[in-house]
Amino acid sequence: MHELPVGLDKRLRKELFDLLATNKERAGHWRREAHRLVLEGHVPVVLPTDEVERRVEERVGTFLRGRSRVVSRPEILGGEPVFEGTRIAVRFVGDRARKGEPIADLLEDYPALRAEDVEFAKMYVALGRPPGRPKKRPKFVRGDG
Repeated sequence: MHELPVGLDKRLRKELFDLLATNKERAGHWRREAHRLVLEGHVPVVLPTDEVERRVEERVGTFLRGRSRVVSRPEILGGEPVFEGTRIAVRFVGDRARKGEPIADLLEDYPALRAEDVEFAKMYVALGRPPGRPKKRPKFVRGDG
């Protein structure tokens, strides 16, 4: 949930996190009821979760399908992840999409891609680079001459 219809202090946010991160029915002032969360108080606040759950499932599906279309081979763009069967870098497409370039323009530029590929690329870029050793930058040495 990015935005809630009510402001929550630190304690209520922690209680909500505890409820969402576990299978508990209650956490502090929060309780779980079928497809909604209820914040008890002078005026109870009810947060329906059906739409959130549907959107999360949809985005996870998009990510999993997109990930299955990505390959990384040293002979293709130096190992940069690309969409299978192309030389189109996932990160390049995702950067352009996240900067606001319309999906229709990207699909026109790269007809081998689908709208879902562009959505996946945006998620891929948002996740950032995987942990590990950074690539070594080439050192340029001035020669005598």
